[in-house]
Amino acid sequence: MKWRLIYSPALSGAWNMAIDEAMFLAHVAGLTLPTLRLYRWQPPAVSLGLLQTFEVVNEEACRQLGFDIVRRPSGGGAVLHQHEVTYAVVVDRRLCPYGSSVLSTYRWLAEGLKAGLKRLGVDISPSPLPYPNPLTHEPFCFARLTDADLSVNGRKLGGSAQARKRNFLLQHGSIPLRLDIEAIERIFGSIERERFTCVEEVLKRNVKLDEFAEALVQGFSKGLGVDFTLSDLTPLEHQLANLLFRHKYGIVLWTKERQTCPDLASKIEMALSHAISSSSAIG
Repeated sequence: MKWRLIYSPALSGAWNMAIDEAMFLAHVAGLTLPTLRLYRWQPPAVSLGLLQTFEVVNEEACRQLGFDIVRRPSGGGAVLHQHEVTYAVVVDRRLCPYGSSVLSTYRWLAEGLKAGLKRLGVDISPSPLPYPNPLTHEPFCFARLTDADLSVNGRKLGGSAQARKRNFLLQHGSIPLRLDIEAIERIFGSIERERFTCVEEVLKRNVKLDEFAEALVQGFSKGLGVDFTLSDLTPLEHQLANLLFRHKYGIVLWTKERQTCPDLASKIEMALSHAISSSSAIG
């Protein structure tokens, strides 16, 4: 199975989400191959789930700490993106050998994540069970554990979230290398620390960002049978990302109230229609 592999430089939260959605839209339109994108955040950021209220985070604490706040196109809880390499996948969910349901596709993609973590020496617990008290109202993503998450000895290590359009999905996820507990508590309030962990805590050693990124690539290649081609965003994806940054992820209305600029949908439709009529090459 042939996929694109994209390494992005460290970008702001708004740009990262704009690029993820741009890749998703281009793939839904049939203009790109399935894609794995690896990226970082500069400055660090809190990403809100699509349906969360803005008030679940302490805005003043984020300002004092120098953290961005951005709203994702996917659901789930809020995540602090700081010491990590984030991954994003866009793919046709019909390729999943276990079925196309949300849980089936989570488990399929988790095979790549587990294989990558295994290369680092992290053994993911089989079939993680939800916490006895799942705290579904808890705003902080890592205070929740579901059977779609990655865990080690009952403690959450990685969380993922999806957005779906027709037969396609965008999944992005966070597996922290280390944790800034003080920052997490300032942003989200008191937390149950025993509910979650991080890669360096499990391995009891430092892990470099490049080492972790390479392990994920090798994990997806082995776990999912993927043959990667190193690539970059297409001109269409750059165009879509710019539109999404200016009219959605880069504006306060989206972050706080889930509102975009009124003409965004028509601008995106026009860009996609032009690309399709121009017979853009896949990949």
